[in-house]
Amino acid sequence: MKSYVDPALPMVGRADIAAPATARPVQVAVEFRTKGAINAAATSEIQPRIIAVAAESGLFSSVSRDAAGPDAGLLTVVIDNRPLEGENAEAEGFGVGLTLGAVGSMVTDVYVAQVTYSRAGQTTSVDVRHALHTTIGNKSGPAGLTAVTPIDGVHQIMDQIIWNGLDQLADKGAFN
Repeated sequence: MKSYVDPALPMVGRADIAAPATARPVQVAVEFRTKGAINAAATSEIQPRIIAVAAESGLFSSVSRDAAGPDAGLLTVVIDNRPLEGENAEAEGFGVGLTLGAVGSMVTDVYVAQVTYSRAGQTTSVDVRHALHTTIGNKSGPAGLTAVTPIDGVHQIMDQIIWNGLDQLADKGAFN
């Protein structure tokens, strides 16, 4: 299996995000879902990455998964991993197995995230979509994209979702 991070979502980093005049503490709440159902194992896997990106962003004076005090904000991240509509990954995977990989397939996982920041009675939300293409067997990946391991692809996706979500929230003035 080889994975390819979809290039549609722009690369964003700390230098791209307008910092607030006053950084405040934030509590981070994360939930990962698979096809709408809570996935506790995946939540445990991605939560440290999301907290690390929030800390690296420079938008907050401190970042914690615990309550962060009366002046703190709450950053809530809910990410749902869904197969691309119309794809039948299970059937394709079965076909690849029957042919011992001679016939390959490509499936696309779509990650739909809602990133919400709440503080002092104000709530701002943005939606961020991303995709990971994975080839199985004898199938070429999308042209021009570099293959990565599936776990590295998921980690890149999570980082990009959070960076883009924070950037969009900052553009809406959520942290001021």
